Amino acid sequence: MKNIFVIFKKEFDRVLKDKRLIVTLFILPGLFIFLIYSFIGNALVNMQEGEIADIAIVNPTNTFESIYLNGESINDTEDNINVIEIQSSDVENYKALVDEEEWNVVIIFDGDIESFNPDVDPNPVVTFYTNPKDMSLAVDRFRNYLISYDEYLKSQVFGDISYIDFNYQQTEISEREMVGTIMSSLLPMLVIMFLFSGAMSIGPESIAGEKERNTISTLLITPIKRSELAIGKILSLSVLSLISSISSFIGIILSLPTLLNLEDQSLSVFALTDYLLILLVLFSTIFVIVGIVSVVSAYARSLKEAATYITPIYILTIVISITSMFSSGANTNTYVYLIPIYNAVQSLVGIMTFTNGIGTFVLVTTLSNLIYLLGFILLLNKMFNSEQIMFKK
Repeated sequence: MKNIFVIFKKEFDRVLKDKRLIVTLFILPGLFIFLIYSFIGNALVNMQEGEIADIAIVNPTNTFESIYLNGESINDTEDNINVIEIQSSDVENYKALVDEEEWNVVIIFDGDIESFNPDVDPNPVVTFYTNPKDMSLAVDRFRNYLISYDEYLKSQVFGDISYIDFNYQQTEISEREMVGTIMSSLLPMLVIMFLFSGAMSIGPESIAGEKERNTISTLLITPIKRSELAIGKILSLSVLSLISSISSFIGIILSLPTLLNLEDQSLSVFALTDYLLILLVLFSTIFVIVGIVSVVSAYARSLKEAATYITPIYILTIVISITSMFSSGANTNTYVYLIPIYNAVQSLVGIMTFTNGIGTFVLVTTLSNLIYLLGFILLLNKMFNSEQIMFKK
């Protein structure tokens, strides 16, 4: 136990005595994430709030006008929509303004569109002219208004008098569930990515770096068990990586309300037990990630080679973590929580969506990750005992 502590302290001192490492590992990740995500969130909000849409319409009908006025009233953005009626002779001029991205939409109705007789008259044409580079909300909104107007015309033209009152309803969910669902689609992916990046930033240097500098041989000839060396390395790297990832986690948590345009009080929907479960998942998962990075670093002959081997694993981890964006909730199959990395993603989704029985799933995740940790320690111990691996050129 004493030797494990010596190795643990050695790795900690290597980082804590380097002020640049302290800043880059523990302070900058969370600070940069908070600043960048907050900036993006504020920019998106300002862009939406400050967006002024210019719409030009030829031969607008009273019905269509009532549709879009009612729609803008519901969306509470009538002050940001500028709709004018133009003559047919002005169409080309306003199309040119759309081409130059100065106006958003030109809508052209046939003059007799509401008096159309399908037995006599040719089909009327409605032109909706936009710039494909225009990503403003108003373009999609007026396209939807035209769809509503089209439904109105079809019911009138074909004499369908069986009017239906559509009553659109949604499942009522609490603010707690809504905020949790939104965060669960993004937060697990970010957390796992930063856990791995934190381990990548210090893990290879601790083992592959020492092999490259030939200082690992000094450690191996000391009267210390290779298993103690493996445990000390993994534990120290895990704690350092966890501290780094917690910095990133705090930055993410503080910036997500701004990024996702949520209320500042949205973080209060999670109880203390939820945050403790999240930390438990992070702590057990970092053991798995550090174990992977340590084994790969021990196999590699240099830092460059270690980075080459670790990068594909990092990409695979990102792919696994992205699954949280496409899930409708946590998986309730217990066996899923035995799969490394994926179990952490599902556990985080379950915690944030308040899934029933999530405590059991987190327990399975934690225990399975600890078993994986034991396996990595045994494998790393075997690698340290192999001169062919540790001293290969």
